[in-house]
Amino acid sequence: MPPPAPPTELVPSERAVVLLSCVLSALGSGLLVATHALWPDLRSQARRLLLFLSLADLLSAASYFYGVLQDFTGPSWDCVLQGALSTFANTSSFFWTVAIALYLYLSIVRAVRGPRAGHLLWAFHVVSWGVPLAITVAAVTLKKIGYDASDVSVGWCWIDLGAEDRVLWMLLTGKLWELLAYVALPVLYLLIRKHINRAHEALSEYRPILSEAHRLQHHSSMVDKKLVLIPLIFICLRVWSTVRFVLTLCGSPAVQTPVLVILHKLTLVLALATLIAAFGSSFQYGYNVAVVNSPAEIMKEFYNETYYDRTSTYLSDFSLTLLWSLSVSMFPFGGFIGSLMVGILVNKLGRKGTLLLNNIFSIVPAILMGCSEIAKSFEIIILSRLLVGICAGLSSNVVPMYLGELAPKNLRGALGVVPQLFITVGILVAQIFGLQSLLANEEGWPILLGLTGIPAAMQLLLLPFFPESPRYLLIQKKDPEAAKKALKRLRGWDNVDFEMEEIRLEDEAEKAAGFISVVKLFQMRSLRWQIISVIILMGGQQLSGVNAIYYYADQIYVSAGVNTHDVQYVTVGTGAVNVVVTFLAVFVVELMGRRLLILLGFSICFTACCVLTVALALQDTISWMPYLSIVCVISYVIGHALGPSPIPALFIAEVFLQSSRSSAFMVGGSVHWLSNFTVGLVFPFIQVGLGPYSFIIFAVICLLTTIYTFLVVPETKAKTFMEINQIFAKMNKVSEVHPEKEELTDFPPSSLEQ
Repeated sequence: MPPPAPPTELVPSERAVVLLSCVLSALGSGLLVATHALWPDLRSQARRLLLFLSLADLLSAASYFYGVLQDFTGPSWDCVLQGALSTFANTSSFFWTVAIALYLYLSIVRAVRGPRAGHLLWAFHVVSWGVPLAITVAAVTLKKIGYDASDVSVGWCWIDLGAEDRVLWMLLTGKLWELLAYVALPVLYLLIRKHINRAHEALSEYRPILSEAHRLQHHSSMVDKKLVLIPLIFICLRVWSTVRFVLTLCGSPAVQTPVLVILHKLTLVLALATLIAAFGSSFQYGYNVAVVNSPAEIMKEFYNETYYDRTSTYLSDFSLTLLWSLSVSMFPFGGFIGSLMVGILVNKLGRKGTLLLNNIFSIVPAILMGCSEIAKSFEIIILSRLLVGICAGLSSNVVPMYLGELAPKNLRGALGVVPQLFITVGILVAQIFGLQSLLANEEGWPILLGLTGIPAAMQLLLLPFFPESPRYLLIQKKDPEAAKKALKRLRGWDNVDFEMEEIRLEDEAEKAAGFISVVKLFQMRSLRWQIISVIILMGGQQLSGVNAIYYYADQIYVSAGVNTHDVQYVTVGTGAVNVVVTFLAVFVVELMGRRLLILLGFSICFTACCVLTVALALQDTISWMPYLSIVCVISYVIGHALGPSPIPALFIAEVFLQSSRSSAFMVGGSVHWLSNFTVGLVFPFIQVGLGPYSFIIFAVICLLTTIYTFLVVPETKAKTFMEINQIFAKMNKVSEVHPEKEELTDFPPSSLEQ
C-alpha cells in the first residue's frame, strides 16, 4: 500500500457542510425513533429492526459531529474515543442493514413466524451489536484506532496511519462488512422480489373476482420497485469510497482518475463552489428558457384581459402576437447585452464578484414577475424577461470562466460541463413545474415565473464564502498571497507551488500583450484559429436546429398517437433524457476528450436531422414513420447533450489565456445569443416555407461544423493552458503566444496529430 497522505486542513465551508449532514442524519434517525415511541401500532418486528438501525446511525452522526467540531490534527484520547464510536456505529449499521433484509427474506419467503421470529431477533442483537463491539474493543486495546487522513477514511479519526497492519484493520472495522453487504443485499431482495412475483402470478386467475384488484396490483408494483431500489440506493451511496479503497490497496494510480475523484475525493470547497455557481447562475438560464412555454396561452389571456381593463377593447391578433414575441425574444436579446458586459465586469469585479452582482438581474425581475398579475401589468413581464436575459448572458459566460480557472487540469473538463448540466436541470425543473396540474394554471403562473429568484438568493448568501479565481488574483490583481491561499483551499493541501509557477509562467508570457480587447482579439495573428473556432462552434451549437427540434417535438408526439394532454409529460421525459446524457458527459469528457465528443455529438445530430426530414415527409403515407420521428428527436437530444451543448463554452475557457479570456467569452457569448435570437426570429418563416425540409438546413450546418472540428480543432484534454496555446501558436504560424514574435517557417501540424 502506498504511504499515507499527509493530514489535510478542514476549512470552514467543509466543516459547515459535514456538520449539516450530521444534523440531517441525526434528525432522520431521531424521527424514526420518535415514530416508534409515539405510535405503538407501528411497532412491527421489521420496524423494530429499523429502529435499531436508526440508533446506530444516530450514534454515528453524533461521533462525526464531535470529530468535525474538534478538527483533530493528530492522535489524542478524544480522537481515539471518536474513532471507536464511529467504528462501532458504522459497523453495526452495516450489520443491521443486512439483518433487515435477512429478516424480510425469512419472514416472507421462508415464513418464519411466532417464537422463531423472536429468537431470530435476539440473534440479530447478538451479532449486530456484539461483533462490532468486539472488533472495536480489540482495535482500541491493540492501539489501532488513531488519527487518519487517508483517501479511504471519513477525514478525521479511524485506523491509525502509523499502524503497519492498518489495511487489515480497515477491513475488519468497516470495509469487509461493507463489501459483504453489497453482495448480500441485492441477493436477498431479489429473492424476495422473485417470491412475491410468483405469488402474484399464482393469484392472477382470481383477480377478476376481487373488488380491489387494481389497488392490489398497484401495491404489488410499488413493493416490486422498493425491493429493487433499496439495495441500489445503498450501493450507489457507498460504492465510490470502496472502489477507491480497493485501488489504493493495489497501489493503482487509477485511484486518482477523474470519475472516482469526482464521486469521492473531489475537494469539498471546489465541489461546493462548482455547485453553488452552477445552481445559482446556470440553472436560471435553463429555467428561464423553458418557463414561459407551458403557461403561454394563460399569459396571453392575461395580456388581453389587462389591456381590456385599461381600454375596454381587446388586443388584435397581430398586437397580441407582437407582445408575446417581445416577451419571448427579450430573453435572448438580454443575453446578448449580458455577453457584452462580461469583459468589463470580470476584469473590474473578478469572476466571483461578477456572479454576485449578476444576482441582482435575477432577484429583481423574479419579484417583478411574481407581482405582475397583482400589478395588472404585462410591461413588467417584458422588462423582467430582458433583465433575466442579461442575467443568463452574464452567467453563461462567467460560470464556465470561473470554474475553468478554479479546476485543476485533470478536472477542468468535468467541471466545465457542470454549467451545461445545470442548464438542462433548469429546463427540466421548468417543464415539471410547468405541468398544468402544478403551476401552469391561472393561479400558479406568477409563482412559476418568480421561482427563478430562489437560486439567485441562495448564491448571494453562500458564494461569498468561497475563493475567487486564483488566476485572477495573481495575474490581474497581482496578489500572490491571496492566490496561494485560494489554491490551498481549492486543492485541499499546502503544496501548490507547482500550480503557482504555472500561473506565473502564463503571466510572464502575456506581459508584453497586456489586456486584449475584442478589437485587438480579431487583429492578433496568434489568436486567429482560436477565435475562428469559437465563432464556428458557438454558431454551430445554436444554428444546428436544437430549438427547431423542440418546436417540432410536440407535433411529432401527437402524430405518433400521444394524447394531446399527455404531450407535456412526454416533453418532461425528453428533458430528463437531456439531463441524464449531460450528466454522463461530465464523466466521459475526461475519458474521451473534448474533440471526440464534439465530433460524435454533431455527427449524431446530422444523422438525426437527415432521417427526421425523411420521416416527416413520409409520416402521412407510412404508418410507422411517426415512431421513427420520435427516435430521431431523442437521438438528436442525446447527440446535442454529449458535445455541441456543453463543450464550446469549455473550449473558450481552455484555449485562451488570462489576458484574452474575458474578451473571447464576450465574442463567444455574443455569437451564441445572436444565433439564438436569429433562429427564434427566422425559423417560423423557414418552417412555413420549407415545412419538414427545413431540417436539411440544420443538417448542413451540423455537417460543416463536424468537418471543421475534424480538420482544425485540437484535443485539449489534460493539458495546461500554456500547452494548449503552444499548439495554437504552431497552427497560427507564430513562434510564441503573441504576434510580436517572428513567424514559423514550417506549416502547422494537422490537428489530427495533436
